[in-house]
Amino acid sequence: MATELLYLDDFDVLTNSATVTAVTTADDGRVDLMLDRTCFYPRGGGQDWDIGTIRAGDAAFTVDEVRLDEHGVVHHLGPGGGVGEAALDAGISVGAGVVLEVDADRRAVNTRLHSAGHIVDLAVERLALPWVPGKGAHYPHMSFVEYSGEVPGDVEEIRQRIENEVAKVIGEGSRNEIRFMPVAEMGEYCRHVPDNIPTNKPARIVLYNETFGVPCGGTHVRDVTDVGRLSIPKIKSKKGVTKVSYAVEGVS
Repeated sequence: MATELLYLDDFDVLTNSATVTAVTTADDGRVDLMLDRTCFYPRGGGQDWDIGTIRAGDAAFTVDEVRLDEHGVVHHLGPGGGVGEAALDAGISVGAGVVLEVDADRRAVNTRLHSAGHIVDLAVERLALPWVPGKGAHYPHMSFVEYSGEVPGDVEEIRQRIENEVAKVIGEGSRNEIRFMPVAEMGEYCRHVPDNIPTNKPARIVLYNETFGVPCGGTHVRDVTDVGRLSIPKIKSKKGVTKVSYAVEGVS
């Protein structure tokens, strides 16, 4: 049975209760813990996974990787010996009620980086640049958004225009809203709806100020001001693909 994804309809969820539905051993020997619901974000959409702790009374299981499989089941992976097995022996077993605790600092960094990518896209839309959004990466060591299309003019001038526009977007602030809807209806709110939207989790968009919608299953800030200062250090165009690299102040 698919895992209920609590982070999809709550901007700030970092802790919740759940029930253990399965405990297995992953291919690499780590413990694989499955739950009926989770607030842990699994890696996907260019955003990194959450880490943290799952507790049952005095027992504590360290989560160091989270994956979502093709059936919609979330796998919480942790140590396969010592701490991991001790926690399981102490009561984190099938049917156990557990408390989930996501590492708040890592979640905040990943959320800011992820939302920053959407701010870049909003700036591109406002500037009416002739680009179609593609993939993105929202990691501390590598943050960028790719577009189909060439740079229309001087690269440095376009870079500066985008950087100025993202500063305006952040300065204005936003009220972000989550909406679940069929993929067929997303075009009413979103400039671009990808053909490869995942089918292993509920379909939703995040709407920035009721005007800019993005089909997205990642975590988002409630207000773009929470991202902080956002810079555009480089734009590179090659073979019809333009990569806009970005950096969020205080994240490295």
